[in-house]
Amino acid sequence: MSLSPARITIKCANIGLRRLQIATCLQTGARALNHIHFGNRRSLHVTSNCRFSDDSGNVSTLFVPVPVKLTTNPDDIDIGAELTSVDLKEKKDDVLQILNKFYTKREMRMLGVEQGLDAHLFHQAFISFRRYVIESEHLPADLHIILSDILSDSGHIDDIFPYYMRHAKQVFPMLDCMDDLKKISDLTTPANLYQEARAMKRKIIFHAGPTNSGKTYQALERFYTAKSGVYCGPLKLLANEVHQKSNARGTKNDILYL
Repeated sequence: MSLSPARITIKCANIGLRRLQIATCLQTGARALNHIHFGNRRSLHVTSNCRFSDDSGNVSTLFVPVPVKLTTNPDDIDIGAELTSVDLKEKKDDVLQILNKFYTKREMRMLGVEQGLDAHLFHQAFISFRRYVIESEHLPADLHIILSDILSDSGHIDDIFPYYMRHAKQVFPMLDCMDDLKKISDLTTPANLYQEARAMKRKIIFHAGPTNSGKTYQALERFYTAKSGVYCGPLKLLANEVHQKSNARGTKNDILYL
């Protein structure tokens, strides 16, 4: 992305709510700053108005399930039903009973943990999977065959797990990058973060003070007169206000929402 003006107004949503959100915003900001040139200026003015909460809750509660589209087109051919001669729509109660047994099995939860699903994610993924199986007009042929085999006592409930995990990764795509998410959310050793940026010889001013003491005003006045710089705002309205005021004063800038 090409940014012609020297200044950028950035809005980071939900900063300060939880550690992972903070770290993700910081990581995104660090990547952006690597591509912004400050010219000869080696001074970065930081104004802090954030209050970080000490949330010791489960990080997995931050992840929002992605809705999985149900197959509802009656004109499509139900290959699974043709291969097995079993109409699962007529056996919904039996299928539901099988799914509930799968959910309560301790071995399935342990396998889920190995795949990155803690109790919360396992439950959320199962709710989506159960809805997908029960409400879809027809299922993928392989899943249909597995369920039909279990209904006829020629299969085992554990055989559902690979198909459950396939669905879970659609609901929670981040399961394929959990290691990376854990790394960027680990704030226990801040001295080891952003080593390239820390190696730069820069002057950093941390401007702290009580509410209505002029922190933001003084920082923005410096921002308007600097050759280049970045303003990070925690609110969309505030970012828009600074963007408009800056342009109105002749300090042209772009706005970037993160």
